[in-house]
Amino acid sequence: MESATVGLSHCDSWSLREETKKTTMSTFHSKDTKAYQEPSHSPMHAPLSLTSAAHGLPTSATLAMNEAVAKRRSAGRETIHLGFGEAAFPLHPRLKTAFAEAATRTGYAPVPGIPALRQAIAAYLTCKRGLTFSPDQIVVGPGSKPLLYALLQILEGDVLLPVPSWVSYAPMAKLAGRRVIEVETDPGDRHRLTPQALSQAVVQARGDGADPRILLVNTPSNPTGCMFDRADVEALALWAREAGVTLISDEIYAELAHGWREHVSPARFYPEGTVVTGGLSKAFSAGGWRLGYAAFPATTGGTRAVAALRSLASEIWSAAATPIQEAALAAFAQNASVEQYVQHSARIHGYMAGQLYETLTSLGVPCPRPAGAFYLYPDFSPWRLALVEQGIRTSLELAHYLLEEWNIATLPGSAFGEPPEVLRLRLSTSLLCQPEDATSSDEREAALWRLLDQADALPPVGEVGGPTLPLPALERAQARLTEVIHYFSKARPS
Repeated sequence: MESATVGLSHCDSWSLREETKKTTMSTFHSKDTKAYQEPSHSPMHAPLSLTSAAHGLPTSATLAMNEAVAKRRSAGRETIHLGFGEAAFPLHPRLKTAFAEAATRTGYAPVPGIPALRQAIAAYLTCKRGLTFSPDQIVVGPGSKPLLYALLQILEGDVLLPVPSWVSYAPMAKLAGRRVIEVETDPGDRHRLTPQALSQAVVQARGDGADPRILLVNTPSNPTGCMFDRADVEALALWAREAGVTLISDEIYAELAHGWREHVSPARFYPEGTVVTGGLSKAFSAGGWRLGYAAFPATTGGTRAVAALRSLASEIWSAAATPIQEAALAAFAQNASVEQYVQHSARIHGYMAGQLYETLTSLGVPCPRPAGAFYLYPDFSPWRLALVEQGIRTSLELAHYLLEEWNIATLPGSAFGEPPEVLRLRLSTSLLCQPEDATSSDEREAALWRLLDQADALPPVGEVGGPTLPLPALERAQARLTEVIHYFSKARPS
């Protein structure tokens, strides 16, 4: 067993203990001969031992990639950053002013959130999603991410998770002591999730001793950018009701639908069994504010869940930051300027994702058409033989190769639950709007506001014609990926 004395050899550590013992005994002997007793044996466990769940737990793949790109750029290495999904538009002035005015409100807020904000979120969900909630059904937290984890702590059962899914869902479930039951989706049909696949997964899971009682979905999806159509949402909601499964609907990207497919919440069809989560990070470009919400059913079970989440929150984060909550009122209260800002952001994100999608498909890369958010999920398996010639057999190896040899940052499909040999990557277009010639934050913000002002002139996503936006980072990404595919095609064995 290692010595508990850091930085000392075994002999030095033993000598130090003996000297300490003598000194201590001489100091206290005259007062209390029982004041110090040398332990009769070594401790059975080393301090700071990790739990089995935490041992080997990696950093979130998205955050790790963003940090890696920052290090590369600080070292002067050019990198096309398609590896991190962050809405990077400037904060709306209304939110900025509200935050400044609330900066001195330093007292603790109520655990579930300030009443005015909960009321505003309930009204917002009614207006934007057609959902009916009262303020008592809303819980506000420091981001939707900790709220999702908290839900997995308080709700009963193991977790049904479509593959692919956001990188943090499975680790959250495992940390909460839940088994993850992977559910296949159809890559040939925009990774569609069906009741048949869910039923099959449930039968298999129960046969393996699991207790699947939670279904966690994200639409629009990270990593695919796909979005369930209305019929599929209704079918999934009805399946969950019949199966007695709690449905957690992560709707953080709902406002960023590209326009060719409507976002529909499963809570429209299964209000008594669906928990809806969302926040400020994507539509309002305020990820660093860490403000999220969870909306619960108006049922006895929903009331109990709110109480349980409130109790858990009181022991962990106490409350979301008061100034942030006060400022968030400006986001969720009805305001024409803020609503226009969100709509313009969605149009620009749709434009960038659509442009890169057109580039990939024109090169023969299989890729589902994105319907929301700022993600693409292309499949590079047509070049598998050429990649094997390069020693590349997994999506992780492919992502590493593109970063090191082509300076393109992506994320491997294996980070989203795919088998290692599946050669899909997630590409994020959210940072391709960044101006490259700005020399100050003021210049950067001005350029991004000019970009947002051009959103109304863009044609609907998927339609030919209309103006193109001057986005050098997007153009460079298109050109570099074109080079990559041409290189793979030339290297492909005949």
